[in-house]
Amino acid sequence: MKKAYNILLIALGIIVLSWFLPWLYSIVFPSAASDPFIAYSPVNDRMIVSETGDDKNLAIYSLDADGNRKEGSYTKEQRDSLLPQIYYTQLMASEALPDTIAGIEVGVAAFKHSQWVFSALPRDINKVMPEVYLMMESMPARIDLEDPKEVFRFRDGKVEFIDMETNAVIEGRSKRFTDIFNERGFALPMRAYSANITSRKPYDEGYLMVDANGDLYHTKMQAGRPYMMKVNKPDSVKVAHVYIMENIDTRHLGIVSDENHNLYVLERAGYRLIPLPVGKVDPEKEKISIVKNIFNWVVKVTGPEGVRWTALDSDDYHRLAFYSKTYTESASQKAATYIFPYELSFTSVSDCYASPRFEYFSWHAIFLNVVLAVILFVVYRRRGRVAPCIAACSVITLIFGIFAFIPLMIVKN
Repeated sequence: MKKAYNILLIALGIIVLSWFLPWLYSIVFPSAASDPFIAYSPVNDRMIVSETGDDKNLAIYSLDADGNRKEGSYTKEQRDSLLPQIYYTQLMASEALPDTIAGIEVGVAAFKHSQWVFSALPRDINKVMPEVYLMMESMPARIDLEDPKEVFRFRDGKVEFIDMETNAVIEGRSKRFTDIFNERGFALPMRAYSANITSRKPYDEGYLMVDANGDLYHTKMQAGRPYMMKVNKPDSVKVAHVYIMENIDTRHLGIVSDENHNLYVLERAGYRLIPLPVGKVDPEKEKISIVKNIFNWVVKVTGPEGVRWTALDSDDYHRLAFYSKTYTESASQKAATYIFPYELSFTSVSDCYASPRFEYFSWHAIFLNVVLAVILFVVYRRRGRVAPCIAACSVITLIFGIFAFIPLMIVKN
């Protein structure tokens, strides 16, 4: 009985230490470096980079259209003048804001009306999706939007609306929505969707939905009645993920990605689906952020290997500039590969699931594993352990390294 208890205790110790030691190491020796802030200047048509170096000093410099660094650096005041769409408040305070930039009449109101920020994380889509969906009223009786009072779900090929207060099925609305879904050719089950269910927004655009065939639909409720429109697109484009937008400038309806990892913007007028020249983007593994202003977009795509920025024209979305940066291992990360043969985690920044994950296997740790196995072999010999026990524990240490060495040295077996 005692032997079984010791085996269980050692196994539990290996599991706990496989998670705890790498986590503790990452806390003691943090290695995550912040990305520079990059914006595109409509004044000199270059990317302006603001980056904090190892000496903690801010370096500001420019890149050409191909991402090559230009000679010289800028002061904060020079950067403000080169990026008026961002630092217009400071320019107004110093009375240095021009009336026109790149032939466009500008002002504080114009800057505020045309700017928005979009962000999408892999966690937004790598999660368990609900089986019921909230539905807001896009045309409320009063001006202000109201919190939704109804939900809908798909049941037996039909759309079923339910009153949240009474849990009663709303027969009339269910039939009207079911009819329009059938008329528009929506194929169940729904593959993906996006909605922004909150009353704290300027207006409501309902849902962007992707059906089983990869077709894209826009759906909302207006005065209690359904509105649904199928987005025209090439048959070769199979939509995979959607992100709805309800920005104050009202031009764009959403961001779309397809199965081939191409990125698109969906314009409200005519439901135009326009490809964005930013390269391949995998929303399930990469973070997407977009900073838009009256002159340009800066699309930032961050993945495990590195990050890249693409500047696009705000009018026709043609590419203005591109820059990429590959992540390199820090000294502490390299050292960790010689200490830990693997890492165990139960959560991830890329999804919302909790499950055991064995990652970052490293053959470099075999050197430390051998040393620890030899030490354990010698100690066990001196303690007078039997040969089978010595051999088994040495092999376990050789495989699991420091995660096994600690409990095997502590537990009296």
